[in-house]
Amino acid sequence: MRQLRYFEAVAEELHFGKAAERLHIQQPPLSRQIQSLEEELGTQLFNRTNRKVELTEAGKYFLDEAKEMLKKDSRARATLQAMGDGTAGKLHVGFVYLVLSSAFPDIVGRFIRKYTAIDVELHDETSYEQIEAVRDGSRHVGFVTLNLMDLQDLSHVVVQCTNPRAAIPTNHPLAQKEILTLEDLADFPYICSRESYCKMRVKEMEKLFLKAGLELKLGMKYRRKHTGTVFVAAGLGWTIINDGSERTMPQGVALRPIEADLPPFEVGMIWNPNRVTPLIDNFLSFYKEQSRE
Repeated sequence: MRQLRYFEAVAEELHFGKAAERLHIQQPPLSRQIQSLEEELGTQLFNRTNRKVELTEAGKYFLDEAKEMLKKDSRARATLQAMGDGTAGKLHVGFVYLVLSSAFPDIVGRFIRKYTAIDVELHDETSYEQIEAVRDGSRHVGFVTLNLMDLQDLSHVVVQCTNPRAAIPTNHPLAQKEILTLEDLADFPYICSRESYCKMRVKEMEKLFLKAGLELKLGMKYRRKHTGTVFVAAGLGWTIINDGSERTMPQGVALRPIEADLPPFEVGMIWNPNRVTPLIDNFLSFYKEQSRE
């Protein structure tokens, strides 16, 4: 594994000196390790001249394989670290932006302060990414939106349930109303993300408007996460957001209930029942207890 890490560094830097500096070792031992790796594999990985270092075709192929092996090694180490008594090790936790408006930040903070020997690494990811990662073990716990999600073989518990609200500009005439109707919103552009979950949400909104004899007016679509309310504040349209998310919104956005049959937003804490270790079980139990309190 050390040789693979050395090879990856040289392959990315394409310079033995810079790779050695990155690895905090001297250049001669690095060169010997690469040469030893090439002899063991029976093929040349680099073309070396006095002026530059280049990957051979075999080297380009092996780089992808090396990265995958290093990734599996890291995943295995993280899992083994979590197999002790649950009070030390590394814990990978994924989350969606929606959960930041709940008790999630506070509970995770309490967990970290209580278990100082546990290294909690947080990953801001989509629900789809988390479901796959929890299933394959690269994430130990995830916090995902349950609406429209297929968890299949994963276990879950609901940790947040909030009502959807219309996020509108505070300087828009609609902000003067206490409750909005679909008719109020029909002529105002609906802002959404390009992510796949939002595409499904758009279809649900279109059905809702169609049922009321109206048409959903689509506005801009953004690529970067969590930027929808920024464009709402700029007056470019409206979007759907969960009630209670004021602390995660920019200034210039008002939340109003919608007079329509909209299902609540549910966030679930998910885990793989076939991969539970004492560390993971410790976190799950702590979070459930803190949520009840």
